[in-house]
Parts: sequence; structure tokens; C-alpha cells
Amino acid sequence: MIRELGELLEIEDQLSLTQLSDELRGQRLREVAAAVLWRHHRAGDIVHYKEWFQLVVTEGHQIGGKNPVATFLTQVARVDTVERVGRRSGLYRLIDAARAA
Repeated sequence: MIRELGELLEIEDQLSLTQLSDELRGQRLREVAAAVLWRHHRAGDIVHYKEWFQLVVTEGHQIGGKNPVATFLTQVARVDTVERVGRRSGLYRLIDAARAA
């Protein structure tokens, strides 16, 4: 009860669960982005990150950070089931789970 009071007064070191944001970041962003992409494409398909970003946003997700597109790009580059196509092209190819392992 004391901790809850501290959270309400915003003097606790940790954020209250009620203050957490619905914005996607980090691992959760990678998981959601991968799931969205696989719903719309299949192994071997190539997609530009801006199209991928738009798919995620269209499904109602919010991306965190000061620049959501930059946050998205940084995180999706680390998704295990995609690989970059070329250098600095912004293109990603979906790869099957067996190849990603």
C-alpha cells in the first residue's frame, strides 16, 4: 500500500503499471512487427521498411521514440526472420524460421 501511494505521488523509482505506454519499443516492437509482416507476406518476399512500417501502423500499433520511423528501422533490422537486401536499400527479405535458426 505504501508503494502504491508512492506511485501516485510519483516519488517511487519505478513507474506504475498505469503509467506504462502502449507504444511499441525494443523486443516487443520486433515481435509485433514480425507478426504483422508474416500476416501479409511469405518467405522470399521482399519489402521496403516504409511499407512494413505502414502495415504495422495500419493495424493500429504505435511506435515509440522521438522519431517512430527511425525507432522502427533500428529494431526491425534485428528481427530474426528477415534479412537485409543490399546495403542501405531499406529492403528486407522474409526468411523461413529454419534458415533463421
